[in-house]
Amino acid sequence: MRAEATARDGCWSSVGLPPAEALHQWRCWASRTLAPIDVRVSNEDAFVAQWRRRDMGPLQLVEMGASAQRVVHPDHVFGQGPEATFQLVYSRRGAFSTLVGGERFTVRPGEFVLLDNSRFYQMDMQEFHQAIDLVMSQRWLERWLPDPHPVLNRPLSAREGWGAPIGSLLEAVANNLESAALPRHLISDQIGSLLSLLAPPQRPVASPHRAQLVSRIFRIIEQYYDDPDLSLDIAAGELGISKRYVHALLAEQGTSFVQALNRTRIERAADMLKDPRLASLQISEIALKTGFLDAGYFTRLFRRRFDASPRGWRARHLAG
Repeated sequence: MRAEATARDGCWSSVGLPPAEALHQWRCWASRTLAPIDVRVSNEDAFVAQWRRRDMGPLQLVEMGASAQRVVHPDHVFGQGPEATFQLVYSRRGAFSTLVGGERFTVRPGEFVLLDNSRFYQMDMQEFHQAIDLVMSQRWLERWLPDPHPVLNRPLSAREGWGAPIGSLLEAVANNLESAALPRHLISDQIGSLLSLLAPPQRPVASPHRAQLVSRIFRIIEQYYDDPDLSLDIAAGELGISKRYVHALLAEQGTSFVQALNRTRIERAADMLKDPRLASLQISEIALKTGFLDAGYFTRLFRRRFDASPRGWRARHLAG
């Protein structure tokens, strides 16, 4: 039995199109398929690109190449679809200079990175580049990585360690999917099982049930961090467990509810302060949008986390 083609398979090339029309079609496709993104190109008259997409059930496998460009993905406060998604970006050619969570790193050829599509990120490619991109739902990813956060935003080599079999499988799937003996959803499971090997050693958790609860606590924080009323009481009620149990679960992870919530809020604020579309917002408005009612408290936590004031952080990143 061969891996079946689906109606969502497709391909596209800018060949034969005027550059302006090619860029328009590329922007529309990328924002629908990958994530809500804004594509910026310095030389529109020389723009060329192509993509090929294969539906793999819980995954979308995308091969693409394009001229130099900057890709900006806003924080999820701008609105996304109802289901959270992640992307695994694997560079086949060209360097991907990436800014996310206040940190800058580069994904070089033969490396890949896992990105959370609920977070602001910016990727700069200075030349023609090629990538394999896996788009996956959070629900599917957490089957294999119950807590993906330790793996996020870390360039990993696809040529050594546990990254090597992942890189090899991505290349093999991209080149041979149509002749594969397994159905595509089972090939997706093979990718998921390899992704599970990326999880770093964690503090011991007594049971899969407790691990699932920990993941759900962090998911509640990620989803409702902008609500100033979010509290340990509310999270415990949402899960149907006691506050003491929530405290014990997070203590096993070396944190507390307040610490995890404040960390998420501060990191989201840092993302928003880097977004030029939000440059007109006052610092106090950013604080409110990330769940802080006290701007002074927000500023103290921000300075402690990033060794910079929110105003200084914004000036530094928007100037760049």
